[in-house]
Amino acid sequence: MKPLWIVIMITLSGAQAFAGSKPKAEAEEIDLGKLTEKYWAEGKESELGVVQNRKYTTDRKIETSLIFGTLSTDPFLSVLRYGVTAGYHFNSYTSVHGIFWKNSVSGSNALHTFESETGSTVNTNHPLSYYGAEVRQNFIYGKASFFGKAIIYVDLFVLAGMGITNTESGNSFTPTLGLGQKVYLNERMSLHLDYRIMTYRETILSKSPASAGNRVGERTNQSDAVTLGLSFYFL
Repeated sequence: MKPLWIVIMITLSGAQAFAGSKPKAEAEEIDLGKLTEKYWAEGKESELGVVQNRKYTTDRKIETSLIFGTLSTDPFLSVLRYGVTAGYHFNSYTSVHGIFWKNSVSGSNALHTFESETGSTVNTNHPLSYYGAEVRQNFIYGKASFFGKAIIYVDLFVLAGMGITNTESGNSFTPTLGLGQKVYLNERMSLHLDYRIMTYRETILSKSPASAGNRVGERTNQSDAVTLGLSFYFL
């Protein structure tokens, strides 16, 4: 009978030989570079599907909107706005829009308090309407969870434009800058909320009964416009 240590050596040698007989393919290392190249884009436009895949697109579409909002222009005035916009999207990022709104102006609580305590009034200049054009540039598109119940798709955009503010004392050239967010309801509709800074020079007329209508000075008016809109898209 062979010694026990000889049997053990023979067994170990057989195990090593069996392990060394595995197919070469199983022993090959995985090429991580090729896998990365396959599943990740390298900056080529044709490979950016994950980034550019939009559920809702406005590319080459016409957009019309109904808008409503507020205008902070004078502490003695309360201004509500309503109007329409119409625009064209050159692609999913850049669009141009025409905009028009009318203002509903009334005295603020500050004006009513001043008049009741002093028996006189202040010189104000009512903004009556605005019309102009602006360019909008989308810079973020994404989706978010709405209370964990639904997925919403949004665009964030900046805007810049110019127009004319019509006031009691005349028309004034008005440049605008702003920021907004659009939430898509479906392929044909979206809600948007935006904020604009509007600056113009205005002439102030006297509101005193003894000198009503007389020019009493000029000033730079910086107004803040907040707008809520419902948009419709057409091919």
